[in-house]
Amino acid sequence: MAILSRMRLDLNLLSPNTPWMRWPVLVGRFILGGLFVFSGAAKVLDAQTFMAALPLYQVPQWLIPLGALAPSLEIAVGVALMLGMAPRLMALATLGLLAAFSVLLVMGIVGGELGTCGCFGRFLETSPQLALVRNLVLALIAGVVWRFHRDDPVDWRRWQVLTLSGLLLVTGTLTGYTTHTPQIDGSLAKAGEFFPDEGFVEDGIELEGRQLAFVFAVSCHHCWDAVANVKALAADGRYGVFGVTASDPFEIEWFAEEFGTNFPIYSYDPVLFGEAFRSWPALYYMENGYIIAKLEGDIPSLKTLEEVHMAEWE
Repeated sequence: MAILSRMRLDLNLLSPNTPWMRWPVLVGRFILGGLFVFSGAAKVLDAQTFMAALPLYQVPQWLIPLGALAPSLEIAVGVALMLGMAPRLMALATLGLLAAFSVLLVMGIVGGELGTCGCFGRFLETSPQLALVRNLVLALIAGVVWRFHRDDPVDWRRWQVLTLSGLLLVTGTLTGYTTHTPQIDGSLAKAGEFFPDEGFVEDGIELEGRQLAFVFAVSCHHCWDAVANVKALAADGRYGVFGVTASDPFEIEWFAEEFGTNFPIYSYDPVLFGEAFRSWPALYYMENGYIIAKLEGDIPSLKTLEEVHMAEWE
């Protein structure tokens, strides 16, 4: 409490007209604004993955559709900060968004299903814990920006209102479009096709009944994070679970021992691997060898798979 009181006293001693503070505050505004624009744009460009990851934050189902508003708000607030539009209000909006995002991160961490924060889509992956620390630092910067501009009059100009309104409309439309528009899948392993089994190095791979194929790379750290959920799916017993990788038998043996896998892992021809599978980690749901659906990126827990994805696929 003494430290917080001291920090508050130091902030109060900063006069809004202190000349040397202008440049640090300007830099802080551009840091906040740039990160928000980047975060919002990343979500727009990969809106399907972003919306599919929202259940991992343990939010109520009726709140999930509202997630489509997040990229629009981030981009609008970010642009306003960088252009100096009502910086006092934008600093408060920044604090509000950071607080909301932090609450969601805590819910995801407590729920135990959130592997990465998803803050920047697939372009930059960070752990939820690191994202919380980053949010705290950004909140401190936003607090300094608000303190510096707290006595500024709020003077909205017509072009500023039109700019932010246009950004909200355009990004909202793009997010909705990319969320509901299927992405072109150029891989061989896609829904409706038979699982490309010609690339298996081993013979006698049986593709029968309900199966889940975990496609991964031994050197992929994100794949390592997914192993725990794959093991839980295999232990449940309702699905036949097996792994597919382009690694050689020695690397597969190391992987199995290192992570204590409880499912078989098959080696796939490295030359054909990239053509057959677009990205990894990925989980393919099959019936008698035919791919019903697939998930790329975060591998869901058994609960999320059953309650969210299976309900959509069947």
